[in-house]
Amino acid sequence: MKTLSIITAIVLGVFATNGALAEKPESTYFHLASNAKYYKTSFTMASHLVVLPFSINGSDSLNLIFDTGVGRTLITDLPNPNAVSFSNVRRVRIKGLGNNEGVEGYLSDGNDLSLGKLNGQQQQVLVVPNNVIDLSAKVGYRVNGAIGQSIFEKFIVEINYATHTAQFHNPKEFRKRLKRNEEVIPLELINGKPYVTAIVTINGKQIPVKLLFDTGMSFALWLDPNSNEAISPGALQQKDVLGHGISGELTGTVSRIEKFQLGSFDFNNVVTAFPDSSSIGEATRYNNRNGSIGAELFRRFNVIIDYSNQRLILRKNGHYKEPFRYDMSGIDVSPILPGLPLYRIAVVKDNSPAQQAGLRVNDELYSINGVLTKKMTLHEITTMLKKKSGKTIRIQVYRNGELVKAKFKLREMV
Repeated sequence: MKTLSIITAIVLGVFATNGALAEKPESTYFHLASNAKYYKTSFTMASHLVVLPFSINGSDSLNLIFDTGVGRTLITDLPNPNAVSFSNVRRVRIKGLGNNEGVEGYLSDGNDLSLGKLNGQQQQVLVVPNNVIDLSAKVGYRVNGAIGQSIFEKFIVEINYATHTAQFHNPKEFRKRLKRNEEVIPLELINGKPYVTAIVTINGKQIPVKLLFDTGMSFALWLDPNSNEAISPGALQQKDVLGHGISGELTGTVSRIEKFQLGSFDFNNVVTAFPDSSSIGEATRYNNRNGSIGAELFRRFNVIIDYSNQRLILRKNGHYKEPFRYDMSGIDVSPILPGLPLYRIAVVKDNSPAQQAGLRVNDELYSINGVLTKKMTLHEITTMLKKKSGKTIRIQVYRNGELVKAKFKLREMV
């Protein structure tokens, strides 16, 4: 399970394969109720991703990832077929990131979306069949889809990753005087999506890069080696499944780059994904893009996303100096059922500490270092498995109804 290691990529780019999706999505008609100047709400943070509870056409709340990288509101899972009454539905063929062909989905027009004082009318919603992409299993929290462009285009959005709160400001009422510890980063908006220019250092060479600012991706950074011949993984690298898109698995290599610089902010030894071209070819075909910057980097800031003035405003928070870590055990952990603290081993990597200790796929976790895993969150489990090289992990798992013990030491694999 990658979602709580740094490299989980929930990349929800959707590309048209027919005329129904080729046009620009409807992104107007969101407003604040009662002419409010702003609306503030708490959010759940799952695998560094912001998750907000929206209602569609008066439905019960659906948990949606708040994602600058998604155009239309996207529904990937419904609790039951009658959970939402969608209006004006038609079939479409869609293609997203991943190695497989597209899938058949449904496009619905004229929907009402709401969250507290946020209300949106005449919204398009794209629905893909359940289990095409299981976001809940990837983030360890029940997630039904994603929302983004239609809100970011209408409001100035302030995300406080330290307090888990988001504020939505009416741009006409927003007055901001910059503080000394805040910095403005220019945004370039292309087809409703935000891009920033940064500098990466690889093999001692500084390389300017154009990156999608993607709040729906929990990686720190991914870079496309095909976009610039100087972009390549380091000597210490690992092939891996980087995440999942609508069109299947995203495969590639995980490594580190020497330095990442955005404005005056810089980070060393950043864990970076280098996806295979077959996984992300559609994404980099447009806009001369070199990759994406994700939540593992900007969760280290309090962020103001201001499309109306094409800028980000960043202020360091208490996470700024945290090191970039990657799994040191060789296992990916997945919930057995979303929302329940029951976990299994989904992947055991070759030549890893976990494999050498005899752990197997589908082993059900019972305890780690004396702590019952049913009392732990997925985040706590995966954080423990990447905490410090040389740390001893004592783990108990159920296998075929029997309790099995294993022990290994964490070690750097990237």
